[in-house]
Amino acid sequence: MQNHQKGSQQRRKTGKFSGPVRFSREMLSVLGDIMSVESLDTVLQKIASTIAELFSIRALIICVLDENEQIFRVRAAHGYDGERVEKIMGITYSQETVSRDLDSKYKVTENVYFIRPGPEEFVKSEEPLYFDVKAITKPRTDARSWHELDYLKIVFSEREGGLKGFIEIEEPESQQVMDDATIESLRIFAELAGVAIENAKMYQKQVEIAQRTRVLGDIIAHDINNYNQAITSYLDMALSTDVDPAKAVAYLERATRAAWGISELIQRADRLTTIEEEGGKNLGPVDLAEVMKESVGEVLRIGADRDISINLNMERGQYYISGNELVNEVFTNILSNAVQYDPHDKISVDVDVGEFFVDYRRYWCVSISDNGIGIPDSKKSVVFGRFSEGDQGPPALGLGLSIVRTIVEAYHGMVWVEDRVTGDHSKGSVFRVALPMASAE
Repeated sequence: MQNHQKGSQQRRKTGKFSGPVRFSREMLSVLGDIMSVESLDTVLQKIASTIAELFSIRALIICVLDENEQIFRVRAAHGYDGERVEKIMGITYSQETVSRDLDSKYKVTENVYFIRPGPEEFVKSEEPLYFDVKAITKPRTDARSWHELDYLKIVFSEREGGLKGFIEIEEPESQQVMDDATIESLRIFAELAGVAIENAKMYQKQVEIAQRTRVLGDIIAHDINNYNQAITSYLDMALSTDVDPAKAVAYLERATRAAWGISELIQRADRLTTIEEEGGKNLGPVDLAEVMKESVGEVLRIGADRDISINLNMERGQYYISGNELVNEVFTNILSNAVQYDPHDKISVDVDVGEFFVDYRRYWCVSISDNGIGIPDSKKSVVFGRFSEGDQGPPALGLGLSIVRTIVEAYHGMVWVEDRVTGDHSKGSVFRVALPMASAE
């Protein structure tokens, strides 16, 4: 990239760009770097700095669709520094907001929109994007002059045509509206950049799959070793010459249960792989109330030998979410953990459902409160992944919650855990699952 940039800078000293042909040469000179297979953030930052260099842009941002939350996040920024960058990188746009900008009245050419809002449309949350906030109230004196409120949006799509993100030009160095030749060159470059971004996302996904595969192998090896140690210990105690016959039978039964635990572990690993491949397929309206009743019933049947009370608080008759037949596994896994890791003789779990909103998106949020051993703050952010090396955790818990996370993310939902009593994890946990609302069909 440094060699390309140096060459570009030298050429710019000899004269201004003369049109699309010259731009094409410049774009080709840096295309190899942008098309290199790297992490998404690295590629995005390269694209941002390259656009700024080629087209003399003072400031721009690149937003990419967050496929889990279905909102657009700022993933790269150029022309800003310090605290402003941190604030800008926290900006998100709803699909509704982006759609308003893609109105035909703003369209300049294919995939390019020039938005010129008035001061009344100023959004304070976007203030870090402006260099002179006071200038937003100044009138436009010349149609060719760039106003502080103006921005040029160039969208890019996936191969199938779905909108995946956009490049937003906040301010050109010339302070002049770009001519048609420059805009056309920007459009072509953005199209190529969109391919690079899609390649980077696919590359990142493959890296993550490889990491999950390795992690899955680590989990299986770790937990099978735990089970094998348990089996060996129970068999040794059962075969002891001075053991009571009744106790020997009990030890053999425990060894058998541990052996079945290995089978269950392998089945869960296989299930997780299948869910990662098929979790987001055939989504449609699912009645959450019926799902919760089935999951509660299943957990109560499995734990019939324990004193378990699961209080299902659902005021409405129906709560439709977008999902498929896998949704039962989400709540069965969480409820099973709530029961399994509660040391009390009488086990009580509360389940509540309420509305949840994120940037115009509506969710049904299921909150499952237990009185178990709890999860310390250091584990809350990784509990849906796996136990890291050296952790001492219950066998297969990591796989169960990995299944939960995988399904929820396939539904474009969210899952997290909190303390039941704020600040004291030992009093139990609250698992929250937010799933997108759907209309009954």
